[in-house]
Amino acid sequence: MRVPNRLSRLGAAMAVIAAMAAVCAPGTASAASTIKIGVDLTYNNTAFWTAYISYEQQYAKQYHVKLLGPLLAQANASLQNSQIEELVNEGAKAVIINPETATSLVPAINYAAKHHVQLISVDTIVGKGHVYMVVRASNLIYGEDACAYFSKHITSGYVIDLEGDLTSSNGADRTNGFNQCMQENAPNITVLSDPTVWVAATATSDTQTALNAYGSNLKGIYDQYSGPDPAAVQAVAAKGLTGQVSIIGDDGVAYEMCYINSGLMAGAQAQPANLYAQGAIAYAVDAAKGVKLKVGEKAIGAPKLQDVSFLGDTNLGDPIVGPLVTKTAESFDVKSIAGAPGSFTSIPVTNSALWGNVYGAAHGGDCAGVQAPSGVTLTAP
Repeated sequence: MRVPNRLSRLGAAMAVIAAMAAVCAPGTASAASTIKIGVDLTYNNTAFWTAYISYEQQYAKQYHVKLLGPLLAQANASLQNSQIEELVNEGAKAVIINPETATSLVPAINYAAKHHVQLISVDTIVGKGHVYMVVRASNLIYGEDACAYFSKHITSGYVIDLEGDLTSSNGADRTNGFNQCMQENAPNITVLSDPTVWVAATATSDTQTALNAYGSNLKGIYDQYSGPDPAAVQAVAAKGLTGQVSIIGDDGVAYEMCYINSGLMAGAQAQPANLYAQGAIAYAVDAAKGVKLKVGEKAIGAPKLQDVSFLGDTNLGDPIVGPLVTKTAESFDVKSIAGAPGSFTSIPVTNSALWGNVYGAAHGGDCAGVQAPSGVTLTAP
């Protein structure tokens, strides 16, 4: 799920995260007739999901799609199953989903299949049941990239891993990738694993507890999602540890770009909300039209479609590249996990093609509405 040599990820990533890239949808997605597509997401509680929904609405117009939703399941798997059935009953020809867990949607998948409706899973791999397409970057790489930064810049002390939901493929993969890589590459660093189930308030409390307990011996914070970043930045600053505690985030939202450029965060994964949205819409249209796709065909975000697996279940996927963003380009080399090469180069935050910078520029700037710690002046890339 990555290019053979991670040093070439810079060029590959720049190709796939270019702002408002020209549409290259497979199949017959450019037809002019309007198609009803349902959308059911688990959350809309982070800047990433807000951006994703905005891009989804944009691409719906471009692909002549009438969106039904998005409905929000709010971490309730039973509700999500019933919502998907509702969207099918309303006439959706395909349904875009962000699953609550990797295995929770079997009833909805079966119900949709009986009505000849297929599902497109965005951001998360399905671990039980067949979907038409998975649109997602490798989250194992996300965990490995955070580890690569820490193992290069930290030699001892503690790092806190603010885990997502371990029942989701994202939380599980980020955690497994990070832990395995840290064991291999940073044996002198103690990892504090804190499951937060994607709840930013829990992450905030856990961060404060770790700072109180370990003080300057806490050398790194891995935020597995962007929601906890603002509180982590403020908490570290309040302890006078800005620049001494490396914060690595995940999503690549505009305010992370602002924090990185201002020296308040060390880096973040650029999980491209624009390509997730474009892929979800384009593949949903293909599913609705009965287009048959297979491994090796041209993808939207990745060079080619591939099979992706989780919990022994395999579905066709578009494994989009999500690069690590740092203040300046850095080279990293670690003993890799999952058989993937461990050498890569990060992308500098000043690159205007990063989706977070594009989205920020269209919404008042990367630092718009961002609260700066006392005595800090924020500077956008």
